Amino acid sequence: MLNVENLSVQYSAFKALHGVSIKVEQGQIVSIVGANGAGKSTLINTVSGLLRPTEGSITFEGVELTTMSAHEIVRHGVVQVPEGRKLFPDMTVQENLLVGGSHKRARAGRGEALTQVYDLFPKLMEREKQSARTLSGGEQQMLAIGRAMMSQPKILMMDEPSLGLAPIVVQSIFAVVQELRNRGLTVLLVEQNIRHSLQISDYAYVLETGAVALEGTGASVLADDHTKAAYIGSPTGSEAH
Repeated sequence: MLNVENLSVQYSAFKALHGVSIKVEQGQIVSIVGANGAGKSTLINTVSGLLRPTEGSITFEGVELTTMSAHEIVRHGVVQVPEGRKLFPDMTVQENLLVGGSHKRARAGRGEALTQVYDLFPKLMEREKQSARTLSGGEQQMLAIGRAMMSQPKILMMDEPSLGLAPIVVQSIFAVVQELRNRGLTVLLVEQNIRHSLQISDYAYVLETGAVALEGTGASVLADDHTKAAYIGSPTGSEAH
C-alpha cells in the first residue's frame, strides 16, 4: 500500500534520514519508534509532502508521491494527524471537523464522515459548539484524529498522539488506534511511547540516528534485547525518550 524506498532527507549539512525503507500493508498498524531526534517526524512529514527527500521514492497504491504537494497527497488518501494537534483554537469542534472534510474527494461524504467521528468520539458531539481551546488535552487529541478522519483517509499517519497526555488518556488513545484498524483503516503510528505502540502493532521499525536499526512484528521488536535495553527501561515500564 505505502512503500518508502531508500529515503534520505537533508537539512543543510545535516542528514536527518539516510537510506530508510519501510512498507505498510493495507489494514495494518505499523509503528515507527525510537528516541527523540531519531528522524521519526522527519519521515512522516516527508511522506506527507511537508518535506522533500534528497533521495529515494515514496509510492502509495503504486502512485509516486515525492513530486506532489501536501494537498495533493491528502486527496490521494494519505492523511496526517500532526504532532501537537495543530487545531484552530477559536473555531468550534464542529468547524474544526468540517475543515477536515473540505477537499473535493471528501466533501460529498462529509455528513456521513461526521456521523462516524461522533460515533467514535461521543464527547466531541457533546462539545460540538465549544471552541477547541476549551477542550482538555485528550479531547483535543480526539478532535485532531476526528478532523483527519473527515478527510476520508486510506492511511492515517499519527505523529506522537500520546504526547503530553495523562496515562489514563494515553490508554484510551491507543484503544482508538486499535478501533480504527478494526474498522478497516490502515495506520502508520509514530511514537516515543514504545511499549504501548509495539503492543498494538502488526509490524514495527526502530529508527536510530536517521536509519532503520531494527524491524519485525510488533511483538518481536518488543521482545528484542536491544529494544529492551535501549528503550523500554525498567520492568515497571519507564521508557527512554
